[in-house]
Amino acid sequence: MSDRESFRIRPLDDKSELLALMMAHWGSHRMMIGLNTYDCAEIEALGLFAAAGETLALASWTTRGDVGLLCALHALKPGQGAAVLLLDAVKQAAKAGGATRLRAMVTNDNLPAMAFYQKQGFRFSGLYVEAIDHYRSVIPTIIRTGHQDIPVRDALELEIAL
Repeated sequence: MSDRESFRIRPLDDKSELLALMMAHWGSHRMMIGLNTYDCAEIEALGLFAAAGETLALASWTTRGDVGLLCALHALKPGQGAAVLLLDAVKQAAKAGGATRLRAMVTNDNLPAMAFYQKQGFRFSGLYVEAIDHYRSVIPTIIRTGHQDIPVRDALELEIAL
């Protein structure tokens, strides 16, 4: 992703690709952050696209007061820098909308996401033990095992100042 002229970031009018990704990886397109639920079909979404139109990364986010909430961030080809670029765009959009910090939530199994966010400057700000177990009572389709077959039970919150 070194050639910044070869891609573009734009709001998503059609969120079907994002929602399908979320269903495949998470089992729902509703996300929990700070024990509040957000439906990614109903909030802001951005996409990073190659010049030829290929989707490189997708994200959904919203704000609550002065906090930006990153509900989903998916790189379709991990390791190429697309997630970093799209995260930067979300940070800018959240800040423009009045947010002073950006918060993300990951599940206990998602070791790659924990590493990614920390490399981007996020710090842990909360732990919700058994939150996903409880959340399944509302959305039973949420995955039960995740990265490396780790049981998905808890939620960890990360935050960065904008």
